[in-house]
Amino acid sequence: MTASEWWVKFFGQGAQDANDYTGRTIKKAAYNQAGSQYGWVLEYILPLDQGGTKADDNLHIVSYEAHVLRDGKITYSIDGIRYQVQKDESGKRGVYKIGDKRVSFWEREFGDVTEATDFAGNKIIKSAYRNENSQYGWDIDHIQPLSKGGVDTDENKQIVHIFTNREKADKTTFVIDGQQYQVRKTSKADEDEWADYDYSDKKYCIVQIDQRR
Repeated sequence: MTASEWWVKFFGQGAQDANDYTGRTIKKAAYNQAGSQYGWVLEYILPLDQGGTKADDNLHIVSYEAHVLRDGKITYSIDGIRYQVQKDESGKRGVYKIGDKRVSFWEREFGDVTEATDFAGNKIIKSAYRNENSQYGWDIDHIQPLSKGGVDTDENKQIVHIFTNREKADKTTFVIDGQQYQVRKTSKADEDEWADYDYSDKKYCIVQIDQRR
């Protein structure tokens, strides 16, 4: 595939800018541009000299700067954050923040994709965790707020856009983009009532409220 085709594979047809796993902004038009702050390259997740292969699933897109700072290492630091190449439960390799399981939670919720939408339909990108400067930033939300009796377990967590998380806050009934939502016990809500998220393994779910009633 060409560099442009790889970009579309990772970020979608219409995306002209994105963020790599370090949070750096990159632009589609700046492929391999070392002198651009938005330059990016295709990089082997596990370097070839460390046993990596040229297979498609061993490639990802990173900013040119992050690629240089990494310098072919498996364990390294960028901007004071420690990263390491690790395998997930399926055996696929990825780059993870050491001691940070949030990227693994993305894979638990969405599988092997680099972009998704939250329950309110807001687009998010895997590499943009807590990136306030990205239009695709995301965070992990407690569906039933801790202040309302929710617990800090995976069955009470979901991934949401930073904007969604800000608007939902610790409320159990709230409005986003004119649509009203409510937190309910999953056992008391039919699947066709769920907002756009898979709540099949969750204790709580979010449903859309028809405000015309």
